[in-house]
Amino acid sequence: MEVNTNLESQPEQVISKKMSLYKAIWRWHFYGGMIFAPILILLAITGSIYLFKPYVEPMLDPDLHYVEKGSKELTPSLQLKAVRDKYPVDAITSFTNVKDPERATEVGIAKGDVSYTVFVNPYTGKVLGELQNDKRLMEIIVKLHGEVMVGKIGDHLVELSASWAIILLATGLYLYFPRNKQTFLDVIRIRIGKGSRIFWRDLHASTGFWMTIILLVLVLSGLPWASSFGERLNTFVAKVNLSNAPEHLWDGSIQSTKVTKEVAKTPWAAENIPVPESVYSNKGMLPIENVIKIAEETNIHPGYTINMPEGDTGVYLISSYGFAAGSVKNYVTMDIDQYSGKVLLDYRWKDYSPFDKTVETGIALHEGRYFGVANLIIDLIACLSLILIVFSGITMWWKRRPKGKIGIPKASEGNKFYLGVLLISVICGLLMPMVGISIFLIGLIEFIVKLIKQKVRRPGLE
Repeated sequence: MEVNTNLESQPEQVISKKMSLYKAIWRWHFYGGMIFAPILILLAITGSIYLFKPYVEPMLDPDLHYVEKGSKELTPSLQLKAVRDKYPVDAITSFTNVKDPERATEVGIAKGDVSYTVFVNPYTGKVLGELQNDKRLMEIIVKLHGEVMVGKIGDHLVELSASWAIILLATGLYLYFPRNKQTFLDVIRIRIGKGSRIFWRDLHASTGFWMTIILLVLVLSGLPWASSFGERLNTFVAKVNLSNAPEHLWDGSIQSTKVTKEVAKTPWAAENIPVPESVYSNKGMLPIENVIKIAEETNIHPGYTINMPEGDTGVYLISSYGFAAGSVKNYVTMDIDQYSGKVLLDYRWKDYSPFDKTVETGIALHEGRYFGVANLIIDLIACLSLILIVFSGITMWWKRRPKGKIGIPKASEGNKFYLGVLLISVICGLLMPMVGISIFLIGLIEFIVKLIKQKVRRPGLE
């Protein structure tokens, strides 16, 4: 990127301050881009693949997912019996009927601590096979996207990278914004024939400019999943009462030892809701057909998953969300007493607070399923654009750097810059703690290096 020098009409002191600020922002833009480039590319690649989850998974294992349509389906109980006969010592954890006449029923089982999905022909009861959940392609993609396959540390690294992406977009807009005698047209066009450095600079800046809003939406909508930011967000939601979850779940009138996310995959808005307990009865557990009847009578969208009761006080937990729900308006989290069939919780989109709806809408946009194929295509373009932005930025740096040197933009003079870094790190620390810490550490390293250089330059110390 080239620094604008067409400032003749402005006082020298003003020019100096503007150039100092410009160089400082350029330097931090450079730091963030180079440090987090690999993670941002990984997020873009894995994100673009995950968009196609509902299309890719059946294609990878068609013999498991697809069946020939028959005249009549077996009852769910008979389908579950077929699974129990095949896996007698393993626990059945869930039942999903995708409501496609040519698709297999999906039954979740647990072999010790390992989860599997078993595929059953709903017409014949034949067990078609099984897949270990954590080894399925899309589960691996999700782990790469969310934690770089290294657990908690990776989760923090992804959160830090995503947060820095916001800073990179903001600083990039500042560096790219028309100034002096430039017009808007000057900054949105890609100049061809002006040399490779100019071309890559324009490609980097123009792509970032046009995709800023979409990329910001994708980044911000993904942060609720991050451990640090997500935990702070949940704490904030609880403190200021931004959720409309039924109050009786917290007033002591029900017994609960778990929250929903520990039992099943549910919408974000329902993850931290306590799971009620069933009142034990020696009559035995209701057959799954009764649960399906309740789901149908209460108009739950087909494709939901029934999570089986855990122990004597566990509940049937019906979850409709994500791709299977078809729309955020079809989201449902329902807890049913396993003995009496009493609905203990029925929490739906219509019950969500405006805040919860905003977060859930953002997540749906993030996964490319809020407004159909168009949403998917826009997200895909955004992912590819992010890859192009990072690649063009690295190429631009490589071409402009002095031979044999890293080519870091020059630092600003004076200590006001470092006071600014301290202030920014405090502000960011309140909203995004990890970003605040990273800014402070980089600024501290810069300040120490500057002091060392100043001492080395003094006469008699060389």
